[in-house]
Amino acid sequence: MKKLSIIIALAGLATVTACKKALDEQPQDAVSRETFWQTEADAINAVNNCYRRLGDVDNRMFLTCVTDDSYAWSNWPSDAIYVGNGSASISTGMFDNFWSNFYKMIASCNDVLENIDRDKALSEELLNRLKGEARFIRAYAYQQLIGLYGDVVLRTTIPPTSEFNVKRTSRAEVAEFIVKELDEISASLPVSYDAADEGRATRGAALALKSRVLLYEGKYPEAAEAAQAAMSLGSYIIDPSYLSLFDGTNKNSKEIILSARYVKNTLPNAMATWVGGPSLGGWSEITPLQSLVDAYECTDGKTIGASALYDPARPFENRDPRLKLTIVVPGVQVNGVTIDVTNLNGLDALGKGNASFTGYYYKKYVPRDIQGNWDNNSYNDVVLMRYAEVLLNYAEAKIESNQIDQTVYDAINQVRQRTGVDMPALTPANTSGQEALRVAVRRERRVEFPMEDNRLFDIRRWKIAEQVMAGPAYGILNNFDANRKDDYGKNILVEQRSFQPGRDYLWPVPQREVSLNSGVLPNNPGW
Repeated sequence: MKKLSIIIALAGLATVTACKKALDEQPQDAVSRETFWQTEADAINAVNNCYRRLGDVDNRMFLTCVTDDSYAWSNWPSDAIYVGNGSASISTGMFDNFWSNFYKMIASCNDVLENIDRDKALSEELLNRLKGEARFIRAYAYQQLIGLYGDVVLRTTIPPTSEFNVKRTSRAEVAEFIVKELDEISASLPVSYDAADEGRATRGAALALKSRVLLYEGKYPEAAEAAQAAMSLGSYIIDPSYLSLFDGTNKNSKEIILSARYVKNTLPNAMATWVGGPSLGGWSEITPLQSLVDAYECTDGKTIGASALYDPARPFENRDPRLKLTIVVPGVQVNGVTIDVTNLNGLDALGKGNASFTGYYYKKYVPRDIQGNWDNNSYNDVVLMRYAEVLLNYAEAKIESNQIDQTVYDAINQVRQRTGVDMPALTPANTSGQEALRVAVRRERRVEFPMEDNRLFDIRRWKIAEQVMAGPAYGILNNFDANRKDDYGKNILVEQRSFQPGRDYLWPVPQREVSLNSGVLPNNPGW
């Protein structure tokens, strides 16, 4: 079996589901199901099918636009723009798309788990491993669901076709289920795979996901313990090349714990279209905001408000190298093409055609050798979990437990002092005490993980969304186009945003699910 097969959609597979509502997904071809589970290849292909929704680029990549990191100028292919600016309604498609995608993923996993024992061609070792993979993917889907929707429907079996009156299970109970599942499957998942199976769920992935769930649920000592267990495997490193983790050139990095995989010319995606600027053939649909740019420290380890190195006339100099590794600032080259919003005659000029409305572009996630267009032709993977997160999970959990020791500094500094980043180390002399370390680790998470889904969950669990999401969202300082009289000499006003704390910390359950479940599936407050 080739490794690319784990992310190819197996359109002819008998276990692929098709049904009228996400919660009721199940296989429909009973004859095919009776004859399917015969060979080792059948079982492997069925589990492969569980992986196929992990990426979902046309939705997942837009999660950054519902945070204070990024802006989406269009409502296609995702209507994240409405969620980001606070104008979303219960019918906004993003809410339905994520709910549906994860429940379809869960349905595929449940189908495997209900049927795989019928396949007598499997060794006990392979059977247990494949079950572990399916349970891991199901656990991952539930982690995403409770973070977005709170209480959700916990479905561990294939429902009868007539079942409509389903109820929501509390977020806390689902989180306990996830942790229990991960504990039970860890031993059956390999620490690593050979080249043919790279990309599958590993023991480290189970431990990393466990640390994330426990951290997000505020169970800090347990989260630190799970992260430490992942660290103790000795399987992962901080890669010396940050950008290569996302540009398609370093897919098997020992920093990447879980990713949704794509293959050039075989299974591509549209990532370059949504991220790349016009000079690269992209549509600039996902662009950074000034708030993110300002979060990067100066090279002395101080914020731009505190550092003597910060020069407002040269705001991108003497900054954390991750700024220019992540964001295209004026004059930076990407794949040999100079991107400059200040060139009013260039394709990338501020707000021109499909050019950026914020004045910035992302460099992160642009494939190394591509000029994008809307035809799916990107091949870089979507990174879902990596070792940097495990280290920062560990550090934050220890800080919140007020168990601060040298290991906390060591974990943060491994991330800060990556080769090519080399930011000054945090020490007890320059960052001391729980509050100072809390601020430091939160900033570190922000500048390390743009365009990964961490920020959305972070601003929710820290209860800062009403502070960072409400009010004006700004772009670059306009000191280059005097024709724009309203904003010349000021930062571009991209949009006004609102955030309702009583409503917007949770997404609504799609209306069709509420309607089909006879009133026993109540929606979240405010929706």
